[in-house]
Amino acid sequence: MPTVTIGKLCEAVYGSLRGGIPGAKIKGIICRCTRVVPGLVYFDVKGGKGGDRNIIEAVKNGAIGVVVSKYKKVLPFEDKEIAVISVPKVWEAFWQAVKFYRDLYDIPVVGVTGTSGKTTTKEMIASIFRRRWKVLKTVGNMNLPDFVPSHILRLKWGYQAAVFEIGMNRPGHISKQARIIQPKVGVITHIGPAHVGPLGGFENVILEKAGIIQGIPDDGYLILNADDPNTKKIDTSGFRGTIIFYGLKNKADYMAEDVTNDIRGTSFRVKLDDKDCHFFIPTFGIHNVYNALAAIAAAHIFMFDEKTIRQGLAKYRKPPMRLQIVKGIRNSVLINDTYNANPSSMMAGLEVLSTLSKGKTGVAVLGNMLEQGSDAAENHRRVGKKAAELNIDWLITVGRLAKEIATGAALNSNKVKVWSFFLKKQAVEFLRANLPDNSVVLVKGSRGAYMENLVRRLKI
Repeated sequence: MPTVTIGKLCEAVYGSLRGGIPGAKIKGIICRCTRVVPGLVYFDVKGGKGGDRNIIEAVKNGAIGVVVSKYKKVLPFEDKEIAVISVPKVWEAFWQAVKFYRDLYDIPVVGVTGTSGKTTTKEMIASIFRRRWKVLKTVGNMNLPDFVPSHILRLKWGYQAAVFEIGMNRPGHISKQARIIQPKVGVITHIGPAHVGPLGGFENVILEKAGIIQGIPDDGYLILNADDPNTKKIDTSGFRGTIIFYGLKNKADYMAEDVTNDIRGTSFRVKLDDKDCHFFIPTFGIHNVYNALAAIAAAHIFMFDEKTIRQGLAKYRKPPMRLQIVKGIRNSVLINDTYNANPSSMMAGLEVLSTLSKGKTGVAVLGNMLEQGSDAAENHRRVGKKAAELNIDWLITVGRLAKEIATGAALNSNKVKVWSFFLKKQAVEFLRANLPDNSVVLVKGSRGAYMENLVRRLKI
């Protein structure tokens, strides 16, 4: 880790040094007093009376300095050796300090955003990168702005590359993170109707996802899904870097062909450097082929060869509750895809169910999709229509919103057997009593629907 002193930090946050030694070396920064260890500088982001208590605890835990508001004239400690940096706004200063730390490291960085596929694509890229580098990656799907400082500050442990997942649930979230992260390569996996409510309309969702461009340097790369119609709505007129496309249908720089599935996962072929290359991913669905293509494109930019990319993808491990195969009651196969849901990912899950249930009874157990705003009823019905088009055998919906999925299926087919329940308990009791032997069951819903509880009741 490059040496950082009190003086350098003070300069980075445009502060005034009220005490301490400018040349004193610091080990890092933090804004949570309970996590202070000796050598850290504590940022008093809360302020006020509560701030005094926090400062006292931070000093007690070994803080080498504190950053406080310039309006805080009296400090709750007397130790003159502890540095005191005054700033106009402590929270803004903390983010300036995070960017300062990010700027200390010239390493390959990839940022991944999109309505769905972010976590999977991030994990695939990291799996490839790990063949060559020590890789820092976003923990789980902790992809909102509040988590960025903790991710950036972990760079001090000698990482050689980083892959960040960039999410949002409010306007400005993606651009704020991108400007701090500064990805050399930015990926937009897919743009669909999620977070429509908080953002006030689908056009704003597109604008928000495009915010990643604000953090990509002029010599950077933007990787886009050529088959996503909403990609064409992104304004790239001010982007000076290189745009790269991937897909299966429309012309693209990286295209997958000969996609096949078996119980182990998915195989496909991609042309790299005018050579046909075969890849395998231990997961299912066309949507995951798209995610793998984005990962291949990102790795190829950084000069990873075919063999290394193939090994990285083959070693990819699915995050929890994402297309996890679980043994269920009555010799059934449960597809636990319960981490989250939006219309696009819900329909992708149905396609996986259709593929894996060939010759068996396919059962879709679907819960509410949240944050759909005024389009909630329509989006749920679209999912039901997809279930009808795929000839899913059984459709069980759980929740008030999810009942619209049943409505959508009934309006488009009289072949799908449909049941709707308000409570998960009711759905579990029905399935435990009636689930056909050897069936394949997809369970999916938004994070707030807690559909994983239903999986626990159906597995053996």
